[in-house]
Amino acid sequence: MKPYQDAPSLPDITLLTQDEVRRLCAVITSKRDRALVQLAYHHGLRASEVSLFQRDDVHAKQGRIDIPRVKGSLANTSPLQPDDLRCLRASLQTRDDDAPSLLISTRGIPLKRRSYGDLMPKHGQVAAIPKSQRWLHALRHAIAVPLLDAGAAVAFVQDRLGHAHIQNTMVSMRYTTVSNRHLSTMGDWWLSAQYCCPRHSTRACGGCPMR
Repeated sequence: MKPYQDAPSLPDITLLTQDEVRRLCAVITSKRDRALVQLAYHHGLRASEVSLFQRDDVHAKQGRIDIPRVKGSLANTSPLQPDDLRCLRASLQTRDDDAPSLLISTRGIPLKRRSYGDLMPKHGQVAAIPKSQRWLHALRHAIAVPLLDAGAAVAFVQDRLGHAHIQNTMVSMRYTTVSNRHLSTMGDWWLSAQYCCPRHSTRACGGCPMR
């Protein structure tokens, strides 16, 4: 996905379009990989953050999940979509261990970044995603643009991605269809939203790729 020509001069980023996210999810049959991709997309995770999740981070009754962050980003607790929770439960049901890690490798040991390094290249190739975009980090940026297009304030997206500095979030503005956003507040409709994608807000942008 390329930035709009009239966007301000900011660094380029690699991200997937919503159609590419849909295609990616459609080819994933592994329950663990599906849970991993959904968490990475909906919560804007870095590749190095995926392996930090523990079982105790999921608060199923409250519909919330604790999000770990690295590289100076801010950890937070975010809404957990019902479909994401179902995927996590399906992944856990394939296991017979009591390891505290939420996601484990195919060898049954705690997940490390190298354990899923081939996830995006493998599934991305099947989904016909350009080779340059077959990176887990592309999912982190992919959620920011539809949120901004749906009307979310930059400050809201900043919190969703765990950015310590709003300037980092502003990079995604280059790829939106709307040129101006409020930087410090968001509408009441987002305050009342219970989920982390535009489909479930009162101003949907056309549907969540994960549904």
